[in-house]
Amino acid sequence: MNNQKIISNLYRFGAVSSVAFPAILIIAFILHFTGEFTLADLITLKFTYVQPSPERFMEVLRSNSPMAFVLPHLLLYLALPLGIPAVIYLGTFLFERKPLLSIVGISTSVIGVIYMGGVFGSWLSFSAIGNVSADQVAGAIPALAALIKEQGMLMMTSMLAGLSLLGFIIIAAGLFYIRAIPRWQAALIFAGNLIIIAFMDIDNLMLLGATLWFIGTLPFLKNLKNK
Repeated sequence: MNNQKIISNLYRFGAVSSVAFPAILIIAFILHFTGEFTLADLITLKFTYVQPSPERFMEVLRSNSPMAFVLPHLLLYLALPLGIPAVIYLGTFLFERKPLLSIVGISTSVIGVIYMGGVFGSWLSFSAIGNVSADQVAGAIPALAALIKEQGMLMMTSMLAGLSLLGFIIIAAGLFYIRAIPRWQAALIFAGNLIIIAFMDIDNLMLLGATLWFIGTLPFLKNLKNK
């Protein structure tokens, strides 16, 4: 296999990843409304996240349904590596005219993806507390409350995880400015990531953001046959 073919295949993988990543986010957010949340929550607008009580979390974690918590979060966790080729692919459109901005955006997202993996890994590990026996639930609630409280290392890691989306925002803004791709595409990718980062943990708004992001990436699939 010659170098050109390797580059072409990497380009195709980046294009597919750029579409697949927000598509998987959409699937995971929808799954939230079949388990952890209800369909009524889907149409309930709120702009400030209020963390459920530890008792509610314990109820969800002790549910026998994988939809309740583990499956949606595991899907997002496993999809995170796709964020790296996705942002690199997007950055290639910007690199020729704005190389520094492209590198800043790519680096920001790659660093953020690492921390985002830490966030999802932590929350998935917290699910083990749901395996305690019924007579231990009351005693386990204070421990769960301490684990899920946004403080210390969990808060710091969660904040750094936001860099994964900020990198996409930086690159999308640059693409909009130089018109390297149609402006409507860049605007949707920018708006989608901005909505997700601004309303983190509010799943219906994050679903909206992921949908806008996904629509903005769809034309990239047309590039597959041209490389």
